[in-house]
Amino acid sequence: MCGRFNLTDSPLLHVLLDELGIDIGPLPLRFNIAPTEPILTIYQSQGENQAMDMRWWLTPSWSNGPSQKFAMFNARSETIDSSKAYKSAFQQRRAIVPASAFIEWQRNGNQKQAYEITPKEGVFAFAAVWEKWQGNGEVIYSCSMITTESVPEFKAIHGRQPVMLDTKACAIWLDGNSDKAILKDLLKPRLPYPLQAQAIDNNIGNARNKSASLPLSDFEPLLIVD
Repeated sequence: MCGRFNLTDSPLLHVLLDELGIDIGPLPLRFNIAPTEPILTIYQSQGENQAMDMRWWLTPSWSNGPSQKFAMFNARSETIDSSKAYKSAFQQRRAIVPASAFIEWQRNGNQKQAYEITPKEGVFAFAAVWEKWQGNGEVIYSCSMITTESVPEFKAIHGRQPVMLDTKACAIWLDGNSDKAILKDLLKPRLPYPLQAQAIDNNIGNARNKSASLPLSDFEPLLIVD
């Protein structure tokens, strides 16, 4: 799963945004972004890529409105084309969520250790789906990131990982005319680029902590290559 991530302004982030046809200028530093918070989401409308902050917790258009009864910030790749909550969004409303890093917790018995995962170079482009909900005079745009089974090299940290896309895959994912079989193939476990994992202070578990993570000096960074 992916329950926390960072988005920091950098030249490499704007390289990704430029490749997606998005020009939104400087972005504020955002650390430890948590579910239900607004996140930068790239989606396609009338054949053109657009950018918007969306609520990171999908609210299906047919639902009664926002609810936290079910965890809707991540969608499982294995069932996304059959789930009532996600099927329509997968077919018609796919998106990209840029990120500089994401946080995952490694379990060891009853103990958990937080790790900050970053690309060795560049920034992440996570596959996502989005929805528009309307009711009671309110309009809510929301999204879910898609997770898949971890590649073997990542399983030492966690059994699931966000779906990560390279530039070519981003274009296919956003294209409203892409074939379903090709889209499903993009959701298979893979790492399009090497990752680095650094153990960090577990106080990152507090969603109110919006500071940069503190690396633990007694843990060596891990290089993860598919």
